[in-house]
Parts: sequence; structure tokens; C-alpha cells
Amino acid sequence: MRRKDAAPLSSTLDAFLESLRIPHVAFLVSLRKRWAEIAGPLVSRNSVPLSLRNGILTVVVRNHAWAQELRMSKTTMIGRIRETVGERIPVGDIRFAVGSLASVEEAEGPPRGEPPYPAGPDPEGLSAVADPETRESLRAIARRSRGR
Repeated sequence: MRRKDAAPLSSTLDAFLESLRIPHVAFLVSLRKRWAEIAGPLVSRNSVPLSLRNGILTVVVRNHAWAQELRMSKTTMIGRIRETVGERIPVGDIRFAVGSLASVEEAEGPPRGEPPYPAGPDPEGLSAVADPETRESLRAIARRSRGR
């Protein structure tokens, strides 16, 4: 039996977290769920949003090379976050911290069953990389790694 006035659990949870004055938790959960859409498949496999405090999003990245590359694409990434998740919690800056993605992924649960390289116009998810030379270098690396 279904009630006419039933609301999705996600909207109830959002309202509950806002009443506790912690709406950023719901925002962070939503951000993590849509991270592959925001950052692209390649970037999302090498980074995970970790926390949000005072408008600064901390993203854990696999190594220093990823941290450097994503710092150059910070403005684009903030724009994609706003387009995808909305501006109810404003992200004004992103900090990239090198660390283990395994510990963040363990906290989230088992890995999703996503294909390693989805088909499409930008299978590597590198359209957000600002520097064209770096973008093409990363695409070449991704193509070589698929050949193995």
C-alpha cells in the first residue's frame, strides 16, 4: 500500500540534516554520488571528495601529479559542481590532498560495478582539464594503459 503524502527518504533526510544545522553532510553525500558525472570517469577513479568546511571542498587524490593537474582545473570543476549538484551549499574553493583513496572508499562501502572505460565522446573524462597539451598527454597515457 502506498501513501499519497509519502516523500522520498532523501528529501526527508535533507530536511532533517538542515534542522540539525548540518546540511553540508547531505550536500557531500550527493556530491560523492555524482562525482563521476562531475569529474569524469578517469578523474573520479583517481580522486574522491572527502569533506566540506567553510565553503572549501577537500578532495583526496591518488598522487601529487593528480593534485597538480586538478589544481589547474579548479575553476572548471567548481562550475561543474554548481551545475550538477546546485548551489545550496556554495563551494568557493577546492583543496587537493594526496592520500589513500582506499580508506575513503572503504568508508563508502563496496566499489560500484562501473565499466573501466565507458564509451562516449570523452571516455577518459578529461574535458575538464584546462591545458590542452596536458589533456592530450593524459589521453595518450590512458590509451596506452588500455592496450595492456
